[in-house]
Amino acid sequence: MWARRCGASPTITGTTSGRCRPSGRCWATPTCRNTWATSRSKRRTGRSRNVHKILPRLGFYLPYAWRFLILRRAEPLIYGIAPTDRCNLSCRGCRVANSGRPDMSWEQLVTTMQNAWQRGFRELYFSGGEPMLWRDQGRTLEDAIQEAQRMGFFHVHLYTNGALGLESPADLTWVSMDGLPGTFEQRRGDHFERVEGAVRRRRNGRVALIYTIDSHTLDGILPFLHWVVATRFPVIGVMFYFHTPYYGFDELYLDAEQRAPVIDLLLGCIRAGLPVLNSAAGLRALKSGDWPRRLPVARVADVDGEYVCCRADDEVCANCGYAACTEITEFQRLRPSALFGMLRYW
Repeated sequence: MWARRCGASPTITGTTSGRCRPSGRCWATPTCRNTWATSRSKRRTGRSRNVHKILPRLGFYLPYAWRFLILRRAEPLIYGIAPTDRCNLSCRGCRVANSGRPDMSWEQLVTTMQNAWQRGFRELYFSGGEPMLWRDQGRTLEDAIQEAQRMGFFHVHLYTNGALGLESPADLTWVSMDGLPGTFEQRRGDHFERVEGAVRRRRNGRVALIYTIDSHTLDGILPFLHWVVATRFPVIGVMFYFHTPYYGFDELYLDAEQRAPVIDLLLGCIRAGLPVLNSAAGLRALKSGDWPRRLPVARVADVDGEYVCCRADDEVCANCGYAACTEITEFQRLRPSALFGMLRYW
């Protein structure tokens, strides 16, 4: 008995249900036979492409893991590029946007990526400003991402506010969403529905969220996580950062004593199975402050040059809330939760 997939007569397939079995093969008509053969060919092609991607990565990461995890060598790995400081929003706590500095040119952008690759960096991300605004010589950020992928970077991530849409070839797109309406606009402005719609319309690549915790957004954590679950928001999870005082201490800043109960809350959310991307180890390091600043495995570049870890002054590092750094630190310390967590978005 052949299961139907093509609308062929039940008398041909030997069924009376009028529907194909999900796992069956239908040879009732030439059209269905061709469809099945095409599908099988696509699956084989996809597996072949995956093998071609995986083998070079294993060839890099196996020896790198030995040097990084066992020998504790801080070798190049993660490279960030801020092609523009222009932004379409005016978020509270951010002064990077619209600084008046020029954008990177296409030639500068390509040269920067080539140089990073030659020095051993294999993970790349674009940030800003709002990187989706970048343009030069008729090229857009999509061209830059595709060029990075052509060069061979293993993963290309994009950090965006989401207000301009999310259609890009990035492997993973990180979207800033700091709570539900009523909380979101206190940091980002009245753009929640636009960003939500962009995430739901995304058709290619994976999406994750970044929630920046400050004095105005800390009460929105639990409602937001429950909303993500209840509405089946199409994201792999939420990474929580703390507001970093890049421009001095302000009303948004939470000190170590104020951060501690919030971190305990996030640890409870992890135990409850809510979609928190931070690892338990990374959060505990963020709470204790026991992690190195700056991370030498990471660099970031803009139109003016290159920096270790981030573009902030050294004085800011002591109060850094950039949780991705603690994830990398705890990964190197072989903490199981950090090792598992890194696999979810790498």
